[in-house]
Amino acid sequence: MRAPTCTARNAACLVYKAIQPALSPVNDPQYRELLDLYRADPSFASMVDEVADGLELSVLDFSERGLVVVPTSRESKFAMRITDLRANLKPGQKAGLVLAHVAVAAAFYPTTSGLEDDSFVPPPASLAQFRDTLLALARRLKDGAEEADDEDTPDELASGWELICAMPLMMPGAQRASPASVTGLISIALLNMEAGGLVRVAREADDETQVTYTPTHRLQVQLRELTLRRLFEIAQMGTTAMQA
Repeated sequence: MRAPTCTARNAACLVYKAIQPALSPVNDPQYRELLDLYRADPSFASMVDEVADGLELSVLDFSERGLVVVPTSRESKFAMRITDLRANLKPGQKAGLVLAHVAVAAAFYPTTSGLEDDSFVPPPASLAQFRDTLLALARRLKDGAEEADDEDTPDELASGWELICAMPLMMPGAQRASPASVTGLISIALLNMEAGGLVRVAREADDETQVTYTPTHRLQVQLRELTLRRLFEIAQMGTTAMQA
């Protein structure tokens, strides 16, 4: 089989593969060859970048693990909005679910030294760790809003942290992924992020409290390059305070 050449079709094909979160170069020979061409041919790399830009995407990273692309703006068709979340959720639940996604990411957010180390891999985290991070984030955001000292947090998330601070940790007898509890919101966020190729299960267990998750390369790149640094720092500081 001939090696791929620098054509617009191949450039579009590489971007197409990059937007499929479940696709891995390990199981796709064509994907591997296109990545090799991207690495070896600056003209092809520029063409891929232009195709991505035309789709309102930006190439964040490339390696043998794949090409990582992200939306260039909130208006991009590839961007996730609060209104895109589950239609049966109330506005407060949607805002709470956004914060649950942030909490999962914050649990894997690297230290300052980790940000500068491409080989840094965060340790696996459990449902309880994500839950505690979400609670800490919501409480600190609520306190900051009451003191009017946090201008960096979107106002539309206010109903989310108010809801999280008022809801129970768990709902006995409820489905695992129920938006009626803090643990349920985390479970929904984990399902979404696993489907989106951002986290994977590190350890299976019959008891869901013993299941651990680890970030994928895709999430690690986004944490390094696109971090919502303010929200992550708030979540981490709050978790530390809870443990003290």
